[in-house]
Amino acid sequence: MQPLPPSRPVLWSSERPSFTVKVSLAELTRSLGAPHARDEEGAAGRVYQWGFRCDCGLELLVDYERASQEASVRLEHLEVEHALAHLELGTDAVTWRLDAEQFLPLEGWAVIRQDGQGNRFDHCVLPLEAHAECLAAHLAARAQEQSYAVERRGTPPRVKHPRREWAPLRQASSGNRRERSYFAEPAAGP
Repeated sequence: MQPLPPSRPVLWSSERPSFTVKVSLAELTRSLGAPHARDEEGAAGRVYQWGFRCDCGLELLVDYERASQEASVRLEHLEVEHALAHLELGTDAVTWRLDAEQFLPLEGWAVIRQDGQGNRFDHCVLPLEAHAECLAAHLAARAQEQSYAVERRGTPPRVKHPRREWAPLRQASSGNRRERSYFAEPAAGP
């Protein structure tokens, strides 16, 4: 993970975090390194901040409030499991999730878990294929008797097919119209 430059503007405008986790400052420092910024005079007390761009392209901002001992994480795309994998935190530390208040996405890339008996389960659906591949690799590294795969989900894009036959309209002097379909594409031969 590469730190984001402090002068770089945040691409997403949501002030609401994607999720919050109950974690100690020592755990965050062990996982993320030294804070990138500190706000000593904040209304909530001392706030530590980290900003990262992961190798897969996921960008995340972490704000830790010392008074509440809780970290809020903001993401461009709502990918809680993916961010937790990069932060090396489990879902048991999550105290609130924005995606619990929204409908699950039906379009995107599904991370699928397959157990030893061959049963398949959708773990989550992410909007970008690179992020889904990254999460599947993180989960597979920790799994013992499970495998993870990525599949496309949702409605495939509509492909416009060219018209295969066309016919000129002939109109007689009496006003009757007729189609002649002798301009069909030739059949594919052996």
